[in-house]
Amino acid sequence: MERELVIYTEKINCQDCYKCIKVCPVKSIKVEDFSASVINETCVYCGKCINACPAGAKKYREEIDTVQQWIADGEKIIACLAPSFISDFGDVPFESLLKAMYTLGFSGVSETALGADLVARATNEYLSSTENRIVIATCCPSVVNYIKIYFPEHEKYLAPFVSPMIAHARMLREGDFRDSKLLFIGPCIAKKQESDIYGNEIDAVLTFEEFLKLMEAEGIYFADMDRVSLPDNFVFGASERAGLFPVDSGMISTMCKDVEPVDAGYMCFSGMKSVMEICDELSEWNPSQKVFIELMACDGGCIKGPATSKTKGVAAKRNKLLKDFDIFKKSGLAVALPGVDINLSNEAYKVPYKINCIYSESEIQEVLNSMGKHTKADELNCSGCGYDNCRAYAVALLDGKAEREMCISQMRREAQNQASVLLRKMPYGVVLVDENLRIVDTNDKFVELGGEEIGMISEALGGLAGADLKKIIAYHKYFSAVLLSGEEASEFDVREEGKNIRLSIISIQPNKLVCGIIQNMDDSQLMKDIISEKIKEVIRQNAESVQRIAYILGESASFTESVLNSVIDKEKK
Repeated sequence: MERELVIYTEKINCQDCYKCIKVCPVKSIKVEDFSASVINETCVYCGKCINACPAGAKKYREEIDTVQQWIADGEKIIACLAPSFISDFGDVPFESLLKAMYTLGFSGVSETALGADLVARATNEYLSSTENRIVIATCCPSVVNYIKIYFPEHEKYLAPFVSPMIAHARMLREGDFRDSKLLFIGPCIAKKQESDIYGNEIDAVLTFEEFLKLMEAEGIYFADMDRVSLPDNFVFGASERAGLFPVDSGMISTMCKDVEPVDAGYMCFSGMKSVMEICDELSEWNPSQKVFIELMACDGGCIKGPATSKTKGVAAKRNKLLKDFDIFKKSGLAVALPGVDINLSNEAYKVPYKINCIYSESEIQEVLNSMGKHTKADELNCSGCGYDNCRAYAVALLDGKAEREMCISQMRREAQNQASVLLRKMPYGVVLVDENLRIVDTNDKFVELGGEEIGMISEALGGLAGADLKKIIAYHKYFSAVLLSGEEASEFDVREEGKNIRLSIISIQPNKLVCGIIQNMDDSQLMKDIISEKIKEVIRQNAESVQRIAYILGESASFTESVLNSVIDKEKK
């Protein structure tokens, strides 16, 4: 049966913040209808988008229900425990963890480090026999995905072996557990995708987070495990040293300790940034001796996997693992597994590589021009859209992965233009004033109401922005009063030089910015019902864009809508 997607988006919760794009190392995110979803064909499943999503809209496939059904059906379940459990469950006594698994209904526990032993030995033997000058470890599925999808020319450097998870599963299948359900429990989301690729070699994958949820759902707590007795032969096999695999250089340490190292250089790098840099440079390498490269997608190694505990830092986790990496052996609970020949070939690991579209400079520039970016100076490279620079965003638009509304600088300009148009269409005089009574913006009607002298000043200065309101109108004291009080809205009837003025002052930002709406009550052409209908029409025509802009920019457009609605409300009164 085909399994569900490993990473998916709950569209109703996606807040259109583009944070997932910002953290995705390969930008395998498509924004459509203001919702960001993972492009599974090019995703490396590092899980960064899940942890970065502030709304929790990015999810990974949980398999708790599957395991609960096995338990209910009385299936024989063997927990394949990733060695990084030591750093995540460091505060839990080892036997309590085992007893919790027994209480859940598991038939046994085996550490995946046993598979790491096999992979380390096979890799070291391969180093001594291969003609390749460069050999890359294949323990991290996110790294393997990255190379296969984005650098297929480097696939020849990958060691031809499965990961420790699959090696361990094959070891158990060749033994006495052919008909058991093999359940991998670890820190990695990419393992779910890897288990899909290898079919039924691993029956399900739970992250450490899911395992704790399973315990909670079944009402099992570590504090109660003192009353539980662990049966004999519950733990199968114990690794000598491969428990170090979850930290960077752990595989190299295992290879050089358990087997005689060959004449080769050994390197280790963790974090997708380092992985990507190395792959970019690999074609230029020409090492004089064989080089083995251990690459891990997570900074610090598996102990900082996307589904691990966030309560401790990498140093504390690493320290805990280095101290107790051989806890299975020290516990004295493990029974030996019979020696069997295991096929470690990774031929089944096939993912299609990404075909890159090459766009001409004129195509890219055309997109940039359409966003008002005509020169290099116009390319702000603010990364507000999630991409590193404006050109990368333009390419994403050409790829169909992005939407034009994602450019914040463009939306800001459009918002300002939108607000300016709405302001100019107002049939009343409108003036925006800051806390210092400096004019921020006005419309033509305000200048007209001010008389010929104000009109001349506006024409000479190219507008009244920045002018002192106290020198423009005599009734500025009302603005000062509202700014000082911070009141949401106030109405005043003002008589000035024989004019009957209705003044409405609305706080846009309390004590910081107010909007004054001035109506000449002697102007018979301003029929209230007609005015209201015109304003409503303006709002209707611009509602969708205003709402969209208001969300992205906060104030710059939403204040216009609030001002207009305030006018309508007051007209009704």
